[in-house]
Order: sequence, then C-alpha cells, then structure tokens
Amino acid sequence: MAEPSTTTAAGTATLTALVIGMLPGIDANAVIGAFCGASLFVISAKDLGLFERLAYLAISFWIGYLGGPTMLGSLIDHSAVAAFVAAAVTITAGLRVIEGVKTLDLKAWLGGKK
Repeated sequence: MAEPSTTTAAGTATLTALVIGMLPGIDANAVIGAFCGASLFVISAKDLGLFERLAYLAISFWIGYLGGPTMLGSLIDHSAVAAFVAAAVTITAGLRVIEGVKTLDLKAWLGGKK
C-alpha cells in the first residue's frame, strides 16, 4: 500500500494536470499524454532523489506538451500519444547524451593519436 504522502502527491499532480487541461486554449489531450509520459519516467527512476524526480517531472511534462505534438505530429495523429512518447523519452535520451559527452574521447573520435 502506498504511503499517504505518496498518494497525496499523486492526487495533487493528477488534479493539477486536470485543471491545466481545462484552461481555454490548452490541448487537454496533450496535457494528459505529457503528464502520463512524465509520470512513467518518474515512477521508473527509483535511484533518483525526490528533488531530481520533481525537476525531471516538470521538464519532461513541458517538453512532452510543447514538443510532442510539434515534433511527432506528422507521424502520430493523436496529440496525447505524441506528447506521451515525447515526455517519456525526453529525459532518458537527455541523460544518455549527457553521460555520452562525459565519457567522449574527442581525440580518438576525430582520429588523433593517443
């Protein structure tokens, strides 16, 4: 069973996504898709601290909402699915790129001598 604080946080986040989706001029489908994708990443990232999870939730949500339908709109017809995919993949891909850059040996990649 989930702790009361976890249940409260999940309920508050879901209610926030619902309220944002009800605002005029907002694509409610994309809001729900982005929230679900961001939540999926945060739930699966058990090795991160609470502050990092919240920061990644916000970043993933906004990138999913703003970038998903724009970038994937030609491939995926429904904005909710496009936002979900973008939100779920954004942070994972970004963290992998950051780790790759940290371990990049530029001299070897450009063909220089060691």
